Amino acid sequence: MAAGAEIINDISGFTFDSSLAEVVARTGAGVVLMHTRGTPDTMQRNTAYDDLLGEVIQGLRLSLKTAEASGIDRKNIALDPGIGFGKGCAGNLEILRRLSEFNCLGQPLLLGTSRKAFIGKILGREIGDRLHGTAATVAMAVAQGASILRVHDVAAMRDVADMTHAIMKRTSQ
Repeated sequence: MAAGAEIINDISGFTFDSSLAEVVARTGAGVVLMHTRGTPDTMQRNTAYDDLLGEVIQGLRLSLKTAEASGIDRKNIALDPGIGFGKGCAGNLEILRRLSEFNCLGQPLLLGTSRKAFIGKILGREIGDRLHGTAATVAMAVAQGASILRVHDVAAMRDVADMTHAIMKRTSQ
C-alpha cells in the first residue's frame, strides 16, 4: 500500500492471512475477496462439491462478515467466485451458468476467466489460442451481472463487454 497500490486481491477471502483485513481497513484500500478451497498447492486435488454455489456463496458471505467486522466499508469490496480455484471444469461452467445467483450478496462481482485451463480443455486450445473461448465467458459473465473482468486481451474483451451491455440494455433507440 505504501508503494501506491489501491486494491488488494485476496484469493483466500481473508482465510490465509488473518491480519490482511486489518490492513485493508486501516488503509481504506479496495479489496477483492475470492473464494477458493485449499491452498494454491492443493486446491485442484478435490474439486467436488455437494452444493457448489451454496458453498461458494457461504464462503463469500463469511469473507464479507470478516471484512465488515474489521471495519471495511462495503463500498470498497468486490467478490470473485474463484473460477479455476478449487473448481473443476464442470464447476467453472456451473458458476458461469448461474453467476446471477451471486447477486444475492449485494456486492460487485469480479470474474477472471481469461485463458483459463478449463477453456483450453473444452476447446482443445493452448493458452495463447483461447481468445474466442474467453470472449464467450466474458459475454456470459456480463450478461449475468459481472461488473469487473480480469482479462489479458483488454481491447478485444472491452468490445465483447460493450456489445453484451448493448444487447442486454433492452431499450429501443
